[in-house]
Amino acid sequence: MSTYTVIGGGIAGASIAYHLAKTGNSVTVFDRYDKGQATTASAGIICPWVSQRRNKKWYRLVQEGARYYPDFIQELEETTGQFTGYKRNGAICLFKDERIQQLAYERISAKQDGSPEMGEVYKLSKAEVKEMHPNLTDCYPAVFVEGGGQIRGESLLSALKEGIRLHGGKWIQQAIKPDEAKGTVIYATGAWASEYYHTPLVRHQRAELLHLKLDDAYQSKENPVVMGLGPMYIVGTEHNQFAIGTTHEDTEDFSIAPSEENQQYLHHEAMRYFPETTIQDQFMAVGLRPFTRDSLPYIGWTADHIFSVNGLGSSGLTAGPVIGREVAAYLTDKETVLNLKDYAYL
Repeated sequence: MSTYTVIGGGIAGASIAYHLAKTGNSVTVFDRYDKGQATTASAGIICPWVSQRRNKKWYRLVQEGARYYPDFIQELEETTGQFTGYKRNGAICLFKDERIQQLAYERISAKQDGSPEMGEVYKLSKAEVKEMHPNLTDCYPAVFVEGGGQIRGESLLSALKEGIRLHGGKWIQQAIKPDEAKGTVIYATGAWASEYYHTPLVRHQRAELLHLKLDDAYQSKENPVVMGLGPMYIVGTEHNQFAIGTTHEDTEDFSIAPSEENQQYLHHEAMRYFPETTIQDQFMAVGLRPFTRDSLPYIGWTADHIFSVNGLGSSGLTAGPVIGREVAAYLTDKETVLNLKDYAYL
């Protein structure tokens, strides 16, 4: 049995701690519960196959992440008795016209052979979009990806915390400096990467989501994820309640005060996608999202023998669980599926 101290209780740190604890290691997580943690503010969409990114290392990571999700969630929920909010209701990907829809269908469906977990992929007419998601606009055709899903970041963290405890680990709500920690130190502090230990690749963005309620809406509980035009997306949260986002603002501060301008912008976007109902704004969620210039996370040893994991960006909830599995395997000298050298800082 080895001793590990995990600094940071976001999805990366919690998942690594869980996977280490369940194989019998001594694990302690130190988490300050900083406001603005990206994991709890994220929409939690699990649908990497629709991305147009050409970075093969990134795609291998998120592809394996999506592949791992169903088994991981089943094990975690059975172990803890907690619901994580994981759903696989599919994803509706909207496009402005049929020409772009066809190109997208060819691009997305070409990935099926390497990712059977994405399920069926087919085109939806404007009328079929409306039939599948009655509250949604019928202005755009779509591609439907059967395996698309979503996860509630806060619920997932709660289950991971309970899983760590059940496997003999500890979760302590306080700060600790790396040089005060015992055993191997795993430094996974997200946007706060440079506070105690400089992680040179990582910067952060402020991302905002608008949570809203639809009045006079069709009564529907199980809606697919909606990938809108450009960077916009919509996920269901509760009965006839949704979150729409997101905004991106590069920043060096840690303010999580929501922007009235961004709220107005997201409300206007919501009216575009839900034109037939009255929209009630509920609240704005603000997260500080760590990222790197090439959109690849940093996973590896640093100069003073601290193992750092950071920069997951908008893919954090997709990649976090499989990063936990792979890092735990690597640190305990077991075989990994991914080559972690692809994500090392050089």
